[in-house]
Amino acid sequence: MKSQTAARLELLKQRLAAAGLAAEGAAPAASATPVVPEGTLGVAERRMWKIYGFDPESLSHNIGLVLDFEGGYGLEEVIASFETMVEHAAVLGSLITVAEDGTPRRVRTEIAGRWAEPGAVWEWGTIPAAAQGDSDIRSAADTFTKSPFDLTREPPLRARITRGADDRVTVALVVHHLAVDDTSWPLLLGTLVSGAWPEADDRPVRSTAPVTQDDVARALAHAQNTWAAEGIRFPLDGTLPDISPEQSWLSPMDESAGIRFERPVPGSDIAALEAVAREVGATQNALLIGVCALGVYGLTGEADHVLLIPADNRRQGEGPATVGYTGNIVPMRFRFDPESTVREALRTAASVVYGSMEFAGVDYGTVLTALRGAGGRFPVAEIMASVRNAPLRGIPVPPDRTVTCESVFHGIGNYPLTLAFELGADDSVHLEIDHQPGPVDDARAQRAADITTALVARIPSALDLPLADLVGAVREPQLV
Repeated sequence: MKSQTAARLELLKQRLAAAGLAAEGAAPAASATPVVPEGTLGVAERRMWKIYGFDPESLSHNIGLVLDFEGGYGLEEVIASFETMVEHAAVLGSLITVAEDGTPRRVRTEIAGRWAEPGAVWEWGTIPAAAQGDSDIRSAADTFTKSPFDLTREPPLRARITRGADDRVTVALVVHHLAVDDTSWPLLLGTLVSGAWPEADDRPVRSTAPVTQDDVARALAHAQNTWAAEGIRFPLDGTLPDISPEQSWLSPMDESAGIRFERPVPGSDIAALEAVAREVGATQNALLIGVCALGVYGLTGEADHVLLIPADNRRQGEGPATVGYTGNIVPMRFRFDPESTVREALRTAASVVYGSMEFAGVDYGTVLTALRGAGGRFPVAEIMASVRNAPLRGIPVPPDRTVTCESVFHGIGNYPLTLAFELGADDSVHLEIDHQPGPVDDARAQRAADITTALVARIPSALDLPLADLVGAVREPQLV
């Protein structure tokens, strides 16, 4: 993210110009969140649409899943559930059209599924040519995930449903992030599992109150005082930015090949950490973000660093059927005192999380526009951290039936390093690591996993120790 070749920089400039976003010059002042007319994209969706316009061939926002249905699910039954899901979810069955004034809108398209092999293989959406003769469903899912969408010509969903020799029904589906986020799965996959579209969506959402100019100004001030302040170093190598503001604004679009692996976290360690969360006045999720921040400290030695944290910004009236992506990015600056106790450090981390989330209602793009208008550079951040539910978590499965889900990696590293705690449908927890092999080689990625999971295990018994002692123990475990 810190540097680019001249050719790559020129390509990104051209994409900015084509999108109507000149790289040079001050950006216009950020405005409050406008009222979104029916049929147009939501605030976060418009940000995602701009990102898509920079590089329509990108795979980084393809989300691939393979679901296995067992215990009496029939092929025709699962197909009917899939059709119910698509019928009710406009985000899945629409194309994007752009008006003369540049406004993107969803337009429903009439696409029907078809039998690729009567009675055995059923498909929906535009199937990549490379997958059309592939009889292996998981291989096809990989091809689906690694094929770009043309969102102006095809819906943001493609799927294949098959029946195996053991009567297992398998669904391979890929959806573009513009149409979904992590809060979409209970409604969409819940329909796929149950066969019925729910009458109401009772999930908690943000209020309908619009974002005001004052909200934007406060979010900008918070950014300038914390994660966008001068002197922040890149945590992975400890250097100060040596690129121009122009390059810093282009760098987030410079995606690279990535590697992903998982590390299980024992349930007993999570249970002990839940007790710590109650003691320091944090939710489990907030504490796990704090653990990620301490993990970066242990990995890099940087007690002062910035993490990017994804957040849900779905608002009242923006159900997953009509508004897809509602995600936001909340940068957080963690400044740990090595001489404080572990307990004090965790309380500090929790206060950073809650203090930063106060501004989560202001879209990241709006904050960046305001920051750029004030003459700032892109945030000095290389690492994303998150806590998320697995797609099937919280979705009830009918008695005597089983549904499992696995993700399909698109092969792109959006950031040099990503740490994600995923809470499974069976209450298991694992740490997922994504990394770009250039800035973070395999050994360092494994070390990040070692340190972060070691912190989960050690924190409950180390609350009264100096933070420096705990960090030293996880950095050099052979010395303890």
